[in-house]
Amino acid sequence: MSLRQSMSGLHTWSGLLISWILFVVLFSGTLSVFDKELTRWMTPQLLPLERVSVGADQVRDLLVERAPDAHGYWMLPPTERMPYWTAGWEPADFSAFQSFRVDARQGEVLPETVGGNFFLELHYELHGGMLGLYVVGVAGLFMLVALVSGVIVHRRIFKDFFTLRPSVARQRAWLDAHNVLGVLGLPFHLMMAYTGLAIFITFYMTAGIKAAYQDDAEHFFHDVQGAFDREALGKPAKPPKSIDRMLVKAREAWGDDSQVGWISIENPNDAAAMVQVRRAIDRGMVNDQRTVSFDAGSGALLHVQKPYKPGYQTYAWLTGLHMAQFGNDLLRVMYFALGLLGCAMVFGGLQVWVSKRETRGHRGVAWVRVLNGAVCGGLPLASLGLLAASRLLPAGMVGRGRWEATAFVVAWLLALAHALWRRGGRGMAREQLGALAALALLLSLLGLSGPEPGRLTARIAEGDWLMAGVDLGLLVIGVGCGFLAWRVGREGAEPARVRRARTEEYA
Repeated sequence: MSLRQSMSGLHTWSGLLISWILFVVLFSGTLSVFDKELTRWMTPQLLPLERVSVGADQVRDLLVERAPDAHGYWMLPPTERMPYWTAGWEPADFSAFQSFRVDARQGEVLPETVGGNFFLELHYELHGGMLGLYVVGVAGLFMLVALVSGVIVHRRIFKDFFTLRPSVARQRAWLDAHNVLGVLGLPFHLMMAYTGLAIFITFYMTAGIKAAYQDDAEHFFHDVQGAFDREALGKPAKPPKSIDRMLVKAREAWGDDSQVGWISIENPNDAAAMVQVRRAIDRGMVNDQRTVSFDAGSGALLHVQKPYKPGYQTYAWLTGLHMAQFGNDLLRVMYFALGLLGCAMVFGGLQVWVSKRETRGHRGVAWVRVLNGAVCGGLPLASLGLLAASRLLPAGMVGRGRWEATAFVVAWLLALAHALWRRGGRGMAREQLGALAALALLLSLLGLSGPEPGRLTARIAEGDWLMAGVDLGLLVIGVGCGFLAWRVGREGAEPARVRRARTEEYA
């Protein structure tokens, strides 16, 4: 057996076995490129950031009011992409972090929403904690195997790139599409798969940390980052000094025009309370978040973190390359488009597998079709269901974010039930496309008739094209899915003998 033949089997099965998980990772990661914009869209009461009237001290007062006995507080200042304060605390019993958002203009607590961060967490851990993180890591490894073996299998890679025959037999058409999409985004997909694994390397390869740091990952990161820490003294805390003044000193310590990022208050009720101010993730490639530390009770400067060492700087560079926080909106649009190409490539590969085996009566075809509908059709439906819930649920509803997530899960379960009922047939695809079209058009209408600050016409008048682009994008999705539903229905009505003759002609 030649190398190419052996790689063909490896490419087929390494791709198939994780295709559905990989589709979830790629699709949610693609949406995560605009996670902050999605959070804004899901909070239509927000206005674009023109001025910041609420300072860090006011946000700290809100935190103390909500959780006076917390183990620690943290906050993130508003930016152009996030025109609000994000604040939260770690409970004294070290249970799950709690958070809320504050309007940067008026200091009002904003309605609860899972926001675009829901898709970010789905991307890297499937909302499954450490188990989900490992599952995504295995999927990323298999993706690298599938990409490399695919290059070996398709030795005529450049010819394949210019070969697209949508009117030929179904198997050949899907194969052409899979090849073209794979070649078009190959460098990007290789880069994202590799950097995605590199970011979490300390979770996947823990032997070194276990041996050198007795499995204390926090100590390891403190060393490689050159971070500063101090233990609690067990004595009552002094009255806190102004954090806003500390932010001014932090900028002076950095010696440039860097903006402030995460602000954390450690052991706020202890005499050793400390305020740590990180640099914001700016437009540079390196994810440089060097920290300045202050004594919370006196405001004295305790430590200025030194520039990263070469090893950690390389790690930060890879993190920045994957997260796409550098650059401008055009770069994020490019990441978004290439991410969608990856989703289409995975779906095309699944369709190639199905079309190649359905004429042979392969026993697994029906289940693959069902999974295709449940995942590749169900996830977009569930995502639109989440966005619809964010617009339809009352702003002051208790547990609103939880209900948004519930809407996502329910919509996905309904898509699974529909796929099982239809057994993956052609009618399933037509009906799912119709449902996608209806939901997307509904959201477009809600965008036209929603609250004034978030209404599409208001966004366009303000020149807020990213927010307007979400509504316009939903309109395009609705029209596109409606057209595809019509095409699929038309093909389904085509006489079987005509389809069979076309298949035989190009076989």
